[in-house]
Amino acid sequence: MQSRLQAAINQLCAEKNLDQEIVLEAIQNAIAIAYKKDFGTAGQQIQVHLGDDISEMRIFEIREVVKKVEDVEIQITEKEAQKIRPDAKIGESVFVPVPPHEDFGRIAAQTAKHVMNQKLQEAEREMLFKKFTDREGQLLTARVQKVDRDCALLDIDGVTTMLYTRDQIPKENYFTGQRMKVYLDKVELTSKGPQLRITRTTNDFIEALFEQEIPEMREGLVYVAKMAREPGVRCKIAVASDDGSIDPVGAFVGQRGSRINSVMEEVGDERLDIIQYYDDPKKLLIAALSPAKIAKVEFFKGDQGDERVKIFVREEERAVAIGRGGQNVRLAGHLINMQVDVITFDGPIEEDESASQPVTKEKVVKEVSEKVTIDRLEGVDEEVITILKDLGLSQIKQFEGLKAKDLAEIGITIEQAESVAKAVEKFLKK
Repeated sequence: MQSRLQAAINQLCAEKNLDQEIVLEAIQNAIAIAYKKDFGTAGQQIQVHLGDDISEMRIFEIREVVKKVEDVEIQITEKEAQKIRPDAKIGESVFVPVPPHEDFGRIAAQTAKHVMNQKLQEAEREMLFKKFTDREGQLLTARVQKVDRDCALLDIDGVTTMLYTRDQIPKENYFTGQRMKVYLDKVELTSKGPQLRITRTTNDFIEALFEQEIPEMREGLVYVAKMAREPGVRCKIAVASDDGSIDPVGAFVGQRGSRINSVMEEVGDERLDIIQYYDDPKKLLIAALSPAKIAKVEFFKGDQGDERVKIFVREEERAVAIGRGGQNVRLAGHLINMQVDVITFDGPIEEDESASQPVTKEKVVKEVSEKVTIDRLEGVDEEVITILKDLGLSQIKQFEGLKAKDLAEIGITIEQAESVAKAVEKFLKK
């Protein structure tokens, strides 16, 4: 039958998720400190051994065997030591039994309890620190406990940590009980326990989400070469492979967009563009700006000696090239680490078939001919068709990847924009 002491130890182990050895050591140390405080001396070394029951507890002094005793608190002669352990020799240590004290009761128990709790808390912190240190740079699953104005309180494997506003994807709304993925950037051990530095706004978060979905990425067959991101808005990911037989873009998109869609579900409205990586900055820039057709690209030195680039586009391509709030051209510039200037141009287009177009959630299954005009769209008012044509947006090709909120910024209402977006999506599925 299990003793009350063993039952208490097992309960502590279960509640604190600690090894039995750690709990047992904490109890023994706590009793030793309590005994030394009430009945011992400063120089004494006390050690406690617990049996199967508290009644079997034994307390010892640890003494060094010497030829001549100079400190009676920590030393013992060889002759006296051999009375306790016949094979004791000079230089060794022996455990000298300490007679029990009748007064070693309630007050000592309170001291022991306080010390034991402190030791257990330290052990728990250290265990959690070691547990999470091995998971730095990985995705963790978190559950929302509480949402405040400046942060969200998350529970991660029993540890409560904060996801600050700066580490949240803008415009995300959290609710109690919600489960989400976070990226563990760093673990710090503080007096209050391990502090997890988590985020959802770094490029590493997006890369980790894809790595979770793509076996080829975990095996090192495909990888993210470059990434430019504005959290909650848009992210351009240039992918590559050292194996010529593998299509890195296809690996990231997945069959019928399954892989990219899984990542999109985690980041909400943030748009992801997957493009082929090129060492040539011109090819990479053209791929990053697609589906906009670039007529010409010119690299030059700025007034401050910095490298810059001009892209020449036709009037009807300008809105697509720049993107909502300039996001498209800005992120493309971040990919090549250059400032990009957009110039309206009426001359001939320099064809560059080697730079492939990005694959987005909205563009996974079907390529649309550039010659198909928006007159073919069903369910769109003639008035809206006319407005779009006047703006230079006459081909369905130009609407690929654009959402209703993007279209609403170029001169039509949000209701009209939604009708256009639905019509384009319906056409692409034919």
